[in-house]
Order: sequence, then structure tokens, then C-alpha cells
Amino acid sequence: MSAANLNNNGKAVVKKETTLPTGMEGVPAQTQTTSHGFKELMHHCVAALDSGNIMAVNADLRAMSSLVSIDGHPSQRVAFAFAEALARRALHQALPGLSWGLQLQFAQQPTPAYTAAARRCFGKLCPFLRIAASAVNNTIVTAMEAEQDVHVVDLGWTSPNQWADLLRLFAMRPQGPPVLRLTIISDREEFLSYSAGLLTQAAMRWHVPFVFNPVRSHIDRLTARDIAAFGVHAGQALVIISTLQLHRLIADEITIELPATGASHVVGLMGPGSHKITKADALLRVLCDLKPKLMVMTEQDSDHNCTNLWERVSNAFDYYSAIFSDLEVGGGAPRGLADRAAVERLLLREEIMDIVARDGSSRRERHESVKRWVERMGKAGFKPVPVISDIPFVEGTVPPLHVGDDGTVRYWIANKGMHIVINSRRTPIYSVTAWRPARKN
Repeated sequence: MSAANLNNNGKAVVKKETTLPTGMEGVPAQTQTTSHGFKELMHHCVAALDSGNIMAVNADLRAMSSLVSIDGHPSQRVAFAFAEALARRALHQALPGLSWGLQLQFAQQPTPAYTAAARRCFGKLCPFLRIAASAVNNTIVTAMEAEQDVHVVDLGWTSPNQWADLLRLFAMRPQGPPVLRLTIISDREEFLSYSAGLLTQAAMRWHVPFVFNPVRSHIDRLTARDIAAFGVHAGQALVIISTLQLHRLIADEITIELPATGASHVVGLMGPGSHKITKADALLRVLCDLKPKLMVMTEQDSDHNCTNLWERVSNAFDYYSAIFSDLEVGGGAPRGLADRAAVERLLLREEIMDIVARDGSSRRERHESVKRWVERMGKAGFKPVPVISDIPFVEGTVPPLHVGDDGTVRYWIANKGMHIVINSRRTPIYSVTAWRPARKN
């Protein structure tokens, strides 16, 4: 079987007899055994937590301590993050008062500036979000081919470098660029100021008519007033972009009142009266009512929202093991690199803590599979449209994009028809889906 790598010119180069990844290829056999043993210990620990056997939980955590390291091999570092999260959960379950006190004393949350810096480092060290951003931009440019007045609304988290590249792509249109209005939602004034300066300069360089519209808010606290501040009006081709944001709203429920008539296209199979839905589903219905010509979503493609704790822990362990491994084994970051350590401490370990140790409305990282998002979008009134990627696909549905030194595929895109899934070896990492309202009026 052959595979394609990308050379410096972005062209496909065929390499013969490339082995498809099994998920643990390229990882030493001793490390594979350690990972397997650690996962068995986690399973036993979670079962003990479920039964309330704190002595067994303590014994399991002590056994885990001999297998983990905060600065060792990737498998040891991800194991440390999960052991840390399970210990926090056990402490809260056994001694909630002490857990609360220790959390106040020691668990200082990183400042937004540090977290934002860690996210930028993650984007540089791991290729997955850069691939997603390329697919998002190409989908926008394709859908807006005939438009002269384009309004892009970014719900937050998207790198301003992605929008600088979108300006470049619009400038390359044979018929000339459209007028581009970009609305960015953020509660960080310094980020909005930086984005405004960067993108205004890029627009001048590429000769693209450009309007920057900052909205000081956050998707967790988005109000009707914030949505009105988008400034959506007739005559614009509206594009809505969500990058790793909507899953945060699944934790919260609200009550909506549906009239007896006129709402069937918005609420799916719901009848008239009062209904409880998540804030994510409610926001999607509001966004659909804005009648966007295109909505593009990037989300984690894994089920970390299971009610069963072991399923949630097991799925998350496989997912984050792939990311920790790619940060180092895939060639992204040597073991001693400070940026890699910051990404793991300020971003990945915080997400793992949220998924494993928290419950209820405080658990925000409720990642779901693309199949579940397809259901949500359909019920909100959207229909799928194709995602366009500029990455050359080869070998049908298994298009490898990068081959590591060990001869295995580091990452590749699976073309699922309407959407794409970006994989690290055998592990799905992110999905990119595109949508438009199912009804035109």
C-alpha cells in the first residue's frame, strides 16, 4: 500500500509500503505494557469509586504512582494527569469539605492570558487545528464564491491567524475580494485589540475591504443583546464559525416555550408547550434563525460526555494519550521543551481534570462524537453541506497526510462525505462539519 507525504511545496510525494497506524505503533513495547497496566488499574479504581470502597481506591492510586511521571515518557505524563484527576475525585467523594478547602488553597486556575498562550503553543506544536482551520477557510471561500458582502461571526477561540489567511484567500479570487465584516466574540480586551491590529494590517496588505466588529462576551454568557451586537442585516452573506466552543453549553439546561403552530421546522419532533433543552441546542436554534448561508463547526470527535464514569475515563484516556504522544513522538515537541510542558499543564491536564473529576454543571468539557452533533444540528433546523479541504486525498477513504520516521502515519484525514475527521494514527481527534438552514424562509 502507498501513502502520501507533503513536501515543502505542499505537493503529494508517494512513499511505498507505508504501514497504517494501530494507535500504539512507534511506541516502545515496554511503554505499551505500562499503559495497558495503568488502564487496568484505572478501571479497578473507578469501580471502587462507584462502590464507595475508598480503601481500594487509595490502594489503586498508590499503585498508579509507580507508573506515572510528570516529565517522563508521554504515556507516563498522560497517566499522571488521569491519576491526579481520579485522586481529586476520590478526595471530593470521601472528604468533600477537605477537598473544597484544598481546592481553594492550592488549585489556582491559570490566568486567561496564560491559558491563551498555551492554546497558541498547542496550535503550533500539533497540526490538527491547523488542518481544521484550512478546511474551514476553504469551505468559506467556496461557499462565498459569488458573494460581495460577507459577514463572518466567530463564536470564540479561533486563532486570528486563521482569519488573516482567510483575507489572503479572498484577495486571490479572480473577481476580486468581497467586503469582509468580521465579528469576534471574546471577553479579553487585549485579545480583541491584538486581533484588530493584526487583521487590519493584513486587510491593507491584501487590499481587502475590511470591518472589524468586536463583541465583549463569552459563549458561556451569550445574551440576546450580544447577538444583536453581531450587526447581522439583510444583504450580507452570513457565516458562523464555532471552534471547540459549543460543547461547553451542553452542561446547562433551559426551558423553552413552543407555540402550537409555526415552530415545527425549528424544534424537530417537539410539540407545543414547555421543553427542557441544553443551552447548546437553544443557541443553535437562535443561530439558525439568523439565516446564515454557512455555519462551520470544529469539535473534538470523541465521547467524553458519557454518564457512565468508566466509559468517560476510558474514552478520554485513549484520546489524550494520542495527543500527548503526538506532542513528542510525532516530532512536535522534545521532552524538555517548555512550550510542550505549558500546553500539557495549562490546557490538556485542565481538560482531563474537568472530564474525570467534575460532575453536573461544573463539568464543561462535554465532548461528543460527530454523530451526536449531526443529530443536534438536524433538530436545530440545519442541513449538512460538504466540507472542502485543500489537502490532497489519496487511497480513497484513508488519506494519509504525514508519515513519521518510523514508517507509520502520524495524522490523516478521513473524508466522511459531508464532513471530515482528523485522526492521529487510529484515534479521531477533531471533526469539521458544515451546515446551512434546512428552510430558506
